[in-house]
Amino acid sequence: MIHFFTDPYKDELIYSAVSRYHFYTGNIDYKDTIEECFGKRTIVPSLEIGSPIDQLAKNISGKYTADYLIKNHTILPYYIPFLPIQRRDEIIEKIKYKDCSGIYNEIGITAGSVCKKKGIYYCPICIKADVDKNGEAYIHREHQLQGIFLCPHHGELLKKYDIVKNDVSRLEFIRLDKRFIDFKRETKIDKNYDIMLKISKDAYYLLQCGTISTDKKSILEKYKNLLNEKGLTTSGNRIKQRELYEEFINYYGEALLNVMDSSIDNDDEYNWLRVITRDVKRTVHPVRHLLLINFLSGNIGEFFDDTREHYNPFGKGFWPCLNKVAKHYRKDVIDNLKITADYKTRLPVGTFSCDCGFVYSRKGPDKKSSDRYRIGRIKTFGGVWEHKLKTYLKENKYGLVELARLMSCDPKTILKFDFILGTNMFKNNSRYINDKKAADETDKLKDYKNCILSNISSNPTATRTEIRSMCKKEYIFIYRNDKKWLYNKLPIQTKKIKPHALVDWNKRDNKLLFIIKNKYEELMDRDKPIRITKSIIGRELGILTALEKNIDKLPNTERYLNEIIETVEDFQIRRCKKIIINKIDKGEPIKRWEIQRIAGIRSEAFEKIKVLYWE
Repeated sequence: MIHFFTDPYKDELIYSAVSRYHFYTGNIDYKDTIEECFGKRTIVPSLEIGSPIDQLAKNISGKYTADYLIKNHTILPYYIPFLPIQRRDEIIEKIKYKDCSGIYNEIGITAGSVCKKKGIYYCPICIKADVDKNGEAYIHREHQLQGIFLCPHHGELLKKYDIVKNDVSRLEFIRLDKRFIDFKRETKIDKNYDIMLKISKDAYYLLQCGTISTDKKSILEKYKNLLNEKGLTTSGNRIKQRELYEEFINYYGEALLNVMDSSIDNDDEYNWLRVITRDVKRTVHPVRHLLLINFLSGNIGEFFDDTREHYNPFGKGFWPCLNKVAKHYRKDVIDNLKITADYKTRLPVGTFSCDCGFVYSRKGPDKKSSDRYRIGRIKTFGGVWEHKLKTYLKENKYGLVELARLMSCDPKTILKFDFILGTNMFKNNSRYINDKKAADETDKLKDYKNCILSNISSNPTATRTEIRSMCKKEYIFIYRNDKKWLYNKLPIQTKKIKPHALVDWNKRDNKLLFIIKNKYEELMDRDKPIRITKSIIGRELGILTALEKNIDKLPNTERYLNEIIETVEDFQIRRCKKIIINKIDKGEPIKRWEIQRIAGIRSEAFEKIKVLYWE
């Protein structure tokens, strides 16, 4: 047991606390420090996490629990909310009782990870405050997060510490020494600064919340709820991936996404934006989750506090019965809701069926609380309503208009049910006579529909034309009175292939080639560069399906597309050239770092461009 161990500072990594312990104790051999803290000499120090944490907690007099150290002095809370429950529990178990081998891959810190940090980072303002307050500097966990470039507290650009792991033994604990700290402030503000600072603050929010009680599955449900609110899902709750991609790109811009190692190739069926919104096994880096959360919600606290369950365009059940004469009027008693899509607008239509027989529908989604009590159409009045009307009719105390008000319906509906119920209180009313005819028409329509259904059932191989010839009279009557029902019930229409409908592919090839050339010139002339891909050309011209499915029949078009389509590297070079030309035209000096920043190209890619093309 260790009898002397200084308390970790706020948000200090375990690695940093152990390095200070080694310094204060005067140990020469780092293996001695490792054994004293972790119980064995074979542990290799880990900057971001440090394990086995349970043994460390026991060795420092039991003052801290393993859970406390994980929550407050590792970067794990940055990853926890976006992991499946089982994997999360397994990772925490390993960190407590085993070493960190394999853990980085499981949480998403891999060699090719997003915005990989090679070294220790710090904020000069934070370090100065630490030295002034404590007399020493320490490693803040919020500054080591992948994808985070700014200090969440001061908005300062994070700096890399001069001493890195490659400069020392792999067993050595690097301690921040103020002699090697650059206290000079370097706040570089560009058009993406505000968003990057927002992402930095959101990442810090995750650290402060510790192990948030969410997981990958519940996060996905939250995404779907918010996507629904933005109109980016279908009535069947499928995500409109193309529209999401376009809105997401418009919101952030490709330059920022490139800097964040989060560019999106919409031609890739498994790009990260598609994966993050699907129920698949692959996990997505936290910074990309933060980008999506900021796009959908704008407030990370509200996002995680939102306890709504699966999105419903009509809110959470139960729903109110709107049968005005029922005892349970406007009370939430309906649990039977069927959602369909409107035939024309594709907006959700909810049909609410109460046990009293009253059935109504309305078009959604509900946008305000009062929508909950709105009726679009009454489909069935039901037994309770009919019984109440019959009672009123027999009392013979009310006129037609007053009855319509009491029953919350049209006067014509009263006349109709007066006839149907056999009370005949308004039989001398001219409307009554007309409504009797309407009732007769309703019975006829029902009989004719049964005739059509019977013939379809008896002749399962018959075509629409054959069914029509069997029931000419019935077919015409239903066509005039309920065409939608007729077309839904008739056999599927067979398509005839007309000889003159054959495509002249040579002609189409030349036509597409002409319009694609014009579109290419227009894209190249745009002020904001756009990467030339088959999908962007196809989408803008409305011919993407033809280019994807029939390209083998369009040899000239295919050849031209292969000539103009850009790789990511080609597009990066074109962006750089455009920036350089603009600077030459304006007589401004050309600085490589400035070209890289304006073009939004990450360092690794820019270095490659310099080597291959710049010199």
